[in-house]
Amino acid sequence: MYTDNFDNIESTAKIRRALREKGIAYMACDFVTSDHRMDNYYRELKKAIFCLLITGIFSSLSAKTIVVNNQMTGAKDTNPGTFSQPLKTIQAGAYLAQAGDTILVKAGIYREEVKPPRSGTKDKPITYLAAPGEVVSIRGSEQVSSWIKEGNGLWLATIDNAMVEKFNPYTTNVSGAWLNRSGIRDTINKYHLGDVYYNGDAFYEVFSIADCKERVNSWMTTQENGKTLIRANFLNTNPNKGLTEINVRATAIFPEISGLKYIVIDGFDIRHTASQWSDIYRLEEGAIGMKYGYGWVIQNCTITNSRNNGISMGVTNEVFFSRTLAKGGDNIPPYGTFGFHIIRNNVIKRCGQCGIYGCYGAVGSVIENNEISETVYRDEWQGPNQADIKILFPIDVIIRNNKIYGTNHSRRGIWLDWGSQNARVTGNLIIDRPVGVFTEVCFGPTIVDNNIFIRSGVRDWSDGNIYAHNLFYQSPLFYLMAEPNRPFVPYYKPHSTELAGRNETKLRHERWYNNIFIGDSLRKIPQKVDNTSGFLVNNNVYLDNSPAFPFEGKESIVDNLKSELVFESNQDIASLSFILGKLPIKGSYPFITSKMIGKTPLPQVFMENPDGTPLDITTDYFGNSIDPKKVMPGPFQKISTGINKFTVWPNPASIK
Repeated sequence: MYTDNFDNIESTAKIRRALREKGIAYMACDFVTSDHRMDNYYRELKKAIFCLLITGIFSSLSAKTIVVNNQMTGAKDTNPGTFSQPLKTIQAGAYLAQAGDTILVKAGIYREEVKPPRSGTKDKPITYLAAPGEVVSIRGSEQVSSWIKEGNGLWLATIDNAMVEKFNPYTTNVSGAWLNRSGIRDTINKYHLGDVYYNGDAFYEVFSIADCKERVNSWMTTQENGKTLIRANFLNTNPNKGLTEINVRATAIFPEISGLKYIVIDGFDIRHTASQWSDIYRLEEGAIGMKYGYGWVIQNCTITNSRNNGISMGVTNEVFFSRTLAKGGDNIPPYGTFGFHIIRNNVIKRCGQCGIYGCYGAVGSVIENNEISETVYRDEWQGPNQADIKILFPIDVIIRNNKIYGTNHSRRGIWLDWGSQNARVTGNLIIDRPVGVFTEVCFGPTIVDNNIFIRSGVRDWSDGNIYAHNLFYQSPLFYLMAEPNRPFVPYYKPHSTELAGRNETKLRHERWYNNIFIGDSLRKIPQKVDNTSGFLVNNNVYLDNSPAFPFEGKESIVDNLKSELVFESNQDIASLSFILGKLPIKGSYPFITSKMIGKTPLPQVFMENPDGTPLDITTDYFGNSIDPKKVMPGPFQKISTGINKFTVWPNPASIK
């Protein structure tokens, strides 16, 4: 907040910019004054303060802006943290910040691990803010410019282990439960948490000098005489003449203590963190992590090249979870004491495990308008916990208006695992994921509506899934039946983490309404599944030889007219066009309401919003209202006979 530091802003233009960057309209608040000697600066300052007052921004006169600027001569951590006397490190600002304060970080590369020491409050969060319009990069790496040429493209860097005394990524392997490679499970992987980057691009780790000589842009590590040796193949490039960096820190923003509340992380470029593989037994690391916090907001950040997870919403090693696998989900903290985070408007790419991961800790959270791409792009290690977004026990979680794309090594886009209850996946664009959405052993309800699946399938191993108003293009469907003797999957009281019971999932209460399927795609449905097993499938549209369900309702439409679907996408924009005949437009489609869907059998829960109000599907992919008297199929309500063309990213529904 720009409150008590206006004396450090040197021009009226900066006042206007400060207000505009904080989203405050600059109003012409003219004052009547006889003091003609007041210069423009103080007149504009008085206007600015008045505008802040009437918009309610001055919630506390004690709130202050703490300035960090490591590029300014004279910056040091003993300074008061003003624009003219800034701090040098973000951590120094973190130590000073109290509820309501903003740590404003100016442009630069900050090679440090930020550990927030305290909470904000609901009305006065502690905000870590990258100066708007400036590139502020927090990196888990250090620059190395002492490479020695060895020949055959190899260069050697010798790292004094004092640099990595507390944590050496080059002696620490990627390890954890459910980590496997080539189908063989092991608890210790040969890959290390270290990494090498040249001008922003990560190299590939190999494990012998011969392999390193063979492969350009590769690296390997050994220990010798108490030092870390890193060899890398730069071919004919001199690494000392570019920006060559190596991982040395596990995280970028990660508190030492659990349960911190109301922290805002806004606008940072975060790179090169050596986070460990996450499972449900131990601390879950990420480039940014909440450690069972409450009410965090992470927004407008770019997170690149976390060795495993970009954002961790999950458990902490300060809570005992060793019984989770045996009994599952009976030790989640009370609802309302953790979670309820907002993760929005971030770009997350090139993470080795997940873009966003959370076991338990995501309850009540909203994940929206993020771009997640190239997860597992190097395909170095594999395990069941890899996905673009993986949430275990996603109770009252909303995942909406995200774009998920890139290389398909991650194999899974959005994975909801155990305890999904009133979770909603809506308005997402999912591209080239063998499994676009996976619901694993959950009792629901899980609502999957108004999404666009492009060559991205659905894998369903749960009860209580509702699929409505989605568009599936060349997207396979796999249903899995429960394994025998697995009656230990938990379900909960509504909007609660209080255990209500356990059972095994049997594909009860599956609903498919108002979807459009385009293109011939595999349907894998177990023989035990029939129209008496809890499936209701009706009012769907099938185009271009797309196979209907074997127990499709009479109101569904199969149209032989070619849709000629065209999907085009680059990093900035995505568009979709297709042709519809008369049959889909003239069809009859129900208005999807909580009452119509009914309660899921075991939890006895309606489709509800987190506040307990009925969750009716009232808008489409773009946020347009659905007319209950004229419902259209698929994610777009404004469709017609003939060619339909839409820009589907950026999604206007996400722009606020």
